[in-house]
Amino acid sequence: MPLQRLLAPTAEPVSLVQAKTHLRVVDSAEDGLVVGLIAAARRMCEQRAQCSLVATRWKYVLDSFPGVGVTGVPWGSPFTLPPQAMQIPWGAVLQVVSITYLDMTGVRQTMPSTDYTVDYASEPVRITPLFGKIWPIPLPQIGAVEVTFDSGFMAPITAVDTSADTITVPRWKTMAAGDTVRVVKRDRAVLNDGNLPAPLAGYTDYYVQSVVSANVYKLASTSGGAAIDLTQTGGGDLFVGEIPQDAVSWMLMAMGTLYENRESVSVDARLVSVELPDDFMRGLLDSIRMTAY
Repeated sequence: MPLQRLLAPTAEPVSLVQAKTHLRVVDSAEDGLVVGLIAAARRMCEQRAQCSLVATRWKYVLDSFPGVGVTGVPWGSPFTLPPQAMQIPWGAVLQVVSITYLDMTGVRQTMPSTDYTVDYASEPVRITPLFGKIWPIPLPQIGAVEVTFDSGFMAPITAVDTSADTITVPRWKTMAAGDTVRVVKRDRAVLNDGNLPAPLAGYTDYYVQSVVSANVYKLASTSGGAAIDLTQTGGGDLFVGEIPQDAVSWMLMAMGTLYENRESVSVDARLVSVELPDDFMRGLLDSIRMTAY
């Protein structure tokens, strides 16, 4: 798959505390091993589900744009995959950051975002030129077209400012006033919602009240409502978005298998040969696994 990771996730979906609780590890002697198993389980989960769990930036490389001619879809067809449609072969896409191509002189150009449309509701995500537009003609050379995109179910909050009543989320999709957002603790099964920035509550959708600056937002309880007065910063690892619990359960089960067979597992290995109970574990990932049309 012609995907290149540009920015790795800055946090794991499962913390050391949660992993040790699941593995029944009571001391810190094997913390290094457990940290490595968390990363290994996350990579295995992402590869099998073909999606990112925590916000990650990717570059999708193609040799050319698909299809020819003016964009359009057959009249009366409720859902189609037009010949000019480009699909991103990775799930949980948050946003398309840019589409670039080599022009006929070999200079990389950025396609205006006003010339194409992205269907984030479909999976794989579909991209086509807007009606009346066509894809540019790239240099007939391998790797001429690049699509940069972000994917993931959640992203870390890097700052909570109680004086400005803002949260900072640098790795999440770009949001606008009125967008919904959910603030969560990473370890819902270990830490309670009391550690959320007060007065925010768990399992609750909030709204972007205003965009203060890039990646910095004020929240409201209702769409168009007043900004929430944040009185406490909260504690622990805070995120926006929410990872399906099935994926977390899959990771914990995988870590249990890897931990039991730790003598033959390399902590830094990208591929682990230990057998997992696939018949059951495949079902856990059905809710997030990317499927083709």
